[in-house]
Formats: sequence, structure tokens, C-alpha cells
Amino acid sequence: MTDINVDEDRELRILNRNFSLGEYGDSWSKMERYLFIEIYDTIKNFFMAESDENIIEYGSTHIKIKIPVKEIKQKFFKGGNKRKQLLDVAESLSEKKISMINIEDDGQYGFDFITMFPRISYNPALNKNDMYVEIHSGVYEEMVPIESYCQLDLKLLGEFNSGNTIRLYEIFKSYAFRKSFDISFNDLRKKLGFFNEGSYEEWKYFNAKVLKPAVNNINSYKEYDIEVFYEKPRGLDKIEFKIKTHKVHDVRKINVLNLNEAIDPAIRNPNLIQKKYIDTVLSFCKKKIKITNEVELMEWIVSDLINQQQKSNSQIDFKRCMNEISQQIRMDIYTQPYSHKYLGIENTFDHVIYDDIKNMERRGEIKAIREKYSDKVIKLHMFGYVLDIDYEELEQEELLG
Repeated sequence: MTDINVDEDRELRILNRNFSLGEYGDSWSKMERYLFIEIYDTIKNFFMAESDENIIEYGSTHIKIKIPVKEIKQKFFKGGNKRKQLLDVAESLSEKKISMINIEDDGQYGFDFITMFPRISYNPALNKNDMYVEIHSGVYEEMVPIESYCQLDLKLLGEFNSGNTIRLYEIFKSYAFRKSFDISFNDLRKKLGFFNEGSYEEWKYFNAKVLKPAVNNINSYKEYDIEVFYEKPRGLDKIEFKIKTHKVHDVRKINVLNLNEAIDPAIRNPNLIQKKYIDTVLSFCKKKIKITNEVELMEWIVSDLINQQQKSNSQIDFKRCMNEISQQIRMDIYTQPYSHKYLGIENTFDHVIYDDIKNMERRGEIKAIREKYSDKVIKLHMFGYVLDIDYEELEQEELLG
């Protein structure tokens, strides 16, 4: 047992409570679970605007991250052939899936089975420093937003002697705020990945080989975090747990970035995940078409997004907007948005804009006005009544003569 200073600052890992209570298709080794938490932490840091250093791509179907190989070997591997250990843990992680199952009031089962890491790659001939991991959107969207979370002590994770202990520690920490909970024997086996494997089907073996050793292992470090007590009432299928917290960690509010968040027209600065999404879209576009001025194109895209959000009464669908922009770029038909040169002066009356709207209004070009200027600009220049005109109906009347 390693000496741990109870008074030193602890490095914590935040895990979405609902995600930590998911059910798994198979059990986890200590190395697998430890690496998973590091992957999770990279994504969490990105969505909390702490860092995008290890985010390679962020798109509508997946997120791609890099994990420094040197850090993996130092944190997880103890002796032996570390190259082979890296291969083994990567291969086993690529087969992991999460199962989220719920029972509706009418007894119907709802379920969602998702392969967690569809691609894990490492090519030392090209880059010996980093391993790349792709995470399916259905997985990272469950990881965030972090509305309810538990905090895991990173040093304790390293001290625990098995993957089962780490999984149970996550589960106990997820319930610690309630101080006590009960769970059926099979539901606990599902959370540990034993149910589908057909492992530890009898309570006495499960208790002797899994639960009791794990609880003893966790309780041996109780002064640093939590202490667990449990019993299984005779004749009942449930296990009753009590959690006692010995070390209270500071609880902080988790602010998670929103992809559909409004961009301030005055600052014109998308948030961290919006920037990464735009960068990813442009990187894919560059594979199809030559982009000569990426900085200017980025400015056009920001203007387009701001214009869309100003014309909408609710949040825009950022992914949908970017998919449409991406398609136009790849087809080489994307042009400077009408709104681009006006967005910076939306709060100032401009005689040029006034004359332009006035001339279009005289020509009956109501649709062109609405497309060229935001509602805010139209109202500012005293043409608010234009917004009440149904230009589609007007066009139909003109066609009918």
C-alpha cells in the first residue's frame, strides 16, 4: 500500500453520474477503466472550455482525440512489455459498448446499445507520441452535459487493485450524496458487465470474489474519501448499501458549453466547441476543394451564423447550419453573406442601409430585404412593417396577375 498524504491537494476526475451508472456488455480491467477515465477527462475539459489541446476533430458523428502515449505508459503500465500492454488495452477498449436500459411505466423496455470507441489507432512510424481515439456521438453526448456528477480521486484510482474495484468505486461515489441505496443483485452485475458474460451468477461467489474484496480495498483508504457498508437481506434479491463520506471535496458548479449558444455580434467570437466544429468542417472541405483564404472564410461563416440566430426566435441548430454551409463550400457556391458587412454596425442608424432598404421596398423586393438584413437592422431603420408582410403570398399574387 502506497503512502498517501491525506492533507495534500487531490487531483479529481469528474464523471457524469448517469453515465457512470450505465450497464456494460462485459467487465473491465483496471487498465481499461483507468484509461477510459482519462479519455473522459479530455472530453470533459473540452466541453468545459478548459482545453482543446487534445481534440483533433469534433463533428456531427464523432469526436476524435489524442492521448499522449508516454503519459499512458507512465500512469498505467508497471513493468513488462509496455508496447504489448498498449496494444492489448487498445484492442480491448475497441470492443467495449455501453447499454442504457430503462423500463417505462407501462412495462415497455427502452434501450440503447452503443459501441464506445469505434476506432483506436497508433502509428509510431508517423507519430510515436500520440494514440488517437474516436468516440461515437451517442457516447460523448451522454458524457455531457454534466448536470449531475461524481468526483473520483485520481490517486485512489491508481491504488485500487482491480477494474471491478474502480467500477464499484464509481457507482458508490455516484450514490454517495444519498448516503444509502439498494440495488438488485442482477442490476449490479449488469453495471459491472458480468450479466451478459454469464459471470458470478450466484451471490456467494460474487460476494466472495468481487464485492467483498472491492469494498475492503475501498475502505482501506476511507480517510481519503468514502467508506462502504452493505448487507443482503435473507430471502431478498436486493443488496443494501450505506456510504459514509470521510473526505468532503469542494463542490463546484459545472458550466458546460452549448454548441447552439448564441454568438455575440459585437465580439464575433464563437465558443471553444463551436470553433473546433467549424475547424473540423473546413478541414473536411479542404479535402474536396481548394480554400485560398481560410481566415476570410471563417469570418463569413461567423457572419452567416450570427445572421441565422438573429432571424430566429429560438436557438439555432448549429449542426444543421454548418452542414448546409459545408455543402455549399464543397460545391463551390458559398459566397459572402449579405449580412457580413453590416453585422458590426447593427446598433447604428446608417443612411446607406436606409436608402438600400427603401429602394428595395419600392421595387417590392420584400424577400430580398429579409434575406439581406436581420430583423434587428430592419427595425432600426424604421422598416419594421416589412416583417409583417407575407412575401410568399405577395409573390403568388403577382404571378396570378
